[in-house]
Amino acid sequence: MIAHGWLACLLGPPLLVTLHTFVDKNVERIRAWAIVFAAVSCVAAVLVLFVTELSTLHFDGLWRSSTLLDSSLLRISALSRLLIALPPILWLVTVVATPRSRLDKAGLGRTATATCVGTLAFLTESHALLVGCWAASSALFLLGLTASENRRAKRVVDYYHGLSLALLGGGIGLMSAEGIAGQLGLWLVIGAVLIRKGIFPFHAWIPEAFDQGRIGPTVLFSAPQLGTYVAATLVVPYASPNMLRVVAVLSLITSVYGAALALFQADARRTLGYLFVSQSALVLAGLDCTSEDALTGALVLWFSSALAFTGIARAVLALEARRGRLRLTRYHGGFDQMPVLAASFLMFGLACTGFPGTLGFVGQEMLVDGAVRSFPAMGFLTVAAAALTGLAIVRMYFSLFCGSPGSGPKLQLQWREAVVFGSIAMMLVANGIFPGTVIRFSESASEEILHRRGPSLQIE
Repeated sequence: MIAHGWLACLLGPPLLVTLHTFVDKNVERIRAWAIVFAAVSCVAAVLVLFVTELSTLHFDGLWRSSTLLDSSLLRISALSRLLIALPPILWLVTVVATPRSRLDKAGLGRTATATCVGTLAFLTESHALLVGCWAASSALFLLGLTASENRRAKRVVDYYHGLSLALLGGGIGLMSAEGIAGQLGLWLVIGAVLIRKGIFPFHAWIPEAFDQGRIGPTVLFSAPQLGTYVAATLVVPYASPNMLRVVAVLSLITSVYGAALALFQADARRTLGYLFVSQSALVLAGLDCTSEDALTGALVLWFSSALAFTGIARAVLALEARRGRLRLTRYHGGFDQMPVLAASFLMFGLACTGFPGTLGFVGQEMLVDGAVRSFPAMGFLTVAAAALTGLAIVRMYFSLFCGSPGSGPKLQLQWREAVVFGSIAMMLVANGIFPGTVIRFSESASEEILHRRGPSLQIE
């Protein structure tokens, strides 16, 4: 009964909001209900961290999986406990902070459905359900790009995500086979993950989606990093050390490459795209499993980068709603009008660079310290990516908030936006100063992942 009640509080709210959008035409009322229900889902997600009875639940009584591993269709693992709060938090941030002009009734329905899909994905290791969530999240993302002005981005995303879905389905179909066929299946799944996460040379769709698409749907789709979760559950337990090393090297190259390109973009949206490419790649590089500390650091960085990057992207969206398209070739001013947004943006950026006192520092420090002994290049490239990211963030901050204020009307931040940006910043700082809880759950998740690899696949 505890399991079913908790699951209802976690998945029920987004489902109810999705259904409500079909029967109610009042957008403001739907949004108000979405805020309330998103808060309920957040509370349910946080409970799993502190209620012992929820820590090892398997929902065997209602569902059984017939997939290759024949495990429970839905369950709470150590990794799930760490990540399960991400979809509800991102949903709450979306419905509270998105300007009214950028989130209509259809958008409210899509964000609720995407939350349900993301939560389901983090609650399962079922191959069939993971493929279904992978496809559903891509479809919802594409639905957010149906406007005529987003046609170019939609065409690019269609191509990349169609290919990644085909590779994932084919790879999972081959993974149960022995010998070369099974290895081929793993490589196909790795290819699907590399495409979805925008790892070089498959990175082009992410800056394009930010530039020519819509920031809100792109962030909601990208920030939870479902591709990393698929890699952690389907690839890492079975891949050879050489396979993981190839993924790590490509990811590290992408991290430095993305941060370097972000430094030279003239448009704020394209800068966002390359910054996400860099941050996302750094998390995937940590799954190389060179050590438990490195893997723990990658998991901490996963949670930190999702929150920090969401904050940066939402700040840019809030500024765009007031100023229009943002160019980084001039100084816009605005610190005196929106000091909370400016301070929060800087804090989000510092978390992305691993600045001391933020959660990002904890993750990057553990990642570098754990990996540098057996893979020195990883430590060097991680530091290089962080340095380049810091330069790109400072450049964005100076352009967006510094300089003489414009002669137009005052651009005050609304109270609900101030609450959201301030809350994300406080979460990053509070968990950076007192990181014990996040580290403890990340260590449990890394131990679980390494245990599943078995002695024959451990990296020396």
